[in-house]
Amino acid sequence: MLQRAMIERVRHLCRLDERLAAAMMYGSFAQSEGDEFSDIEFILFFYDEVLDDVNQEEWVARIAPVELYFVNEYGNGTALFEGLIRGEFHFDKASDIERIDESWKETDWFPSLEATLVLDRTGELTRRLRRIVGPTLPRDTPEQIQFLCNCFVNWFVFGSNLLARGELARALDLLGIVQDQVLRMVRVSERSTEHWFNPSKLLEKDISEASYARYVACTANLDERALWSAYLSAWTWGEELMQSLAEEQGVALPTTLLDRLDRRLTDAHRRHRR
Repeated sequence: MLQRAMIERVRHLCRLDERLAAAMMYGSFAQSEGDEFSDIEFILFFYDEVLDDVNQEEWVARIAPVELYFVNEYGNGTALFEGLIRGEFHFDKASDIERIDESWKETDWFPSLEATLVLDRTGELTRRLRRIVGPTLPRDTPEQIQFLCNCFVNWFVFGSNLLARGELARALDLLGIVQDQVLRMVRVSERSTEHWFNPSKLLEKDISEASYARYVACTANLDERALWSAYLSAWTWGEELMQSLAEEQGVALPTTLLDRLDRRLTDAHRRHRR
């Protein structure tokens, strides 16, 4: 696999570059899930006083031939290598290592220190990574379930309001966020929460066939009837999941609001069946 050879090349370059204090890998390969379609992703911590003198594009070009390099909208170096392999590179200061704390476990999953640590000349990166590697945070606590249910209802109301207004394109965008909330509830229900931040990742493998079939009904194209059908399916399934999880965790749901949404969607269902 070309990516694995490129990762080894990055490790070699990091060892050679004395300007680097530390380096780490994140993403699919750090999670032992990378394949021939996966990106390679690194955070490179240069000593503060030398970072401004680092030619980022030149550094990345030493890994493999680069077809395109630019700094993306999030401020990260982004490379498209030969073979349409993507790479993301954070060129950070060594003092930025202190930003790595336990809050990273909310969005990133690092199964092991060996998989993510590339280089550490000061010991600080290792010390901080040890706090966050390992199993993901528990997602089935009452607080998490309450928050998840609230998020689902909030985004559903937002998206369905747009759909009722006739903003189909925007409603389709919001449907993706609604789907994410549903999938997180599914993952909690099926004890498959590793891919929490990107809940559709490896969905075909992570959830049951029955749940995947129900998810299909929550998808749509830019057609009004298809969008209403998807929103209705998402609501029906999401409400079932909320009720089950809330009962399991002793969480109170906003029943009056849910009843109001039920009536609204029943009316919408009648209108769009005509």
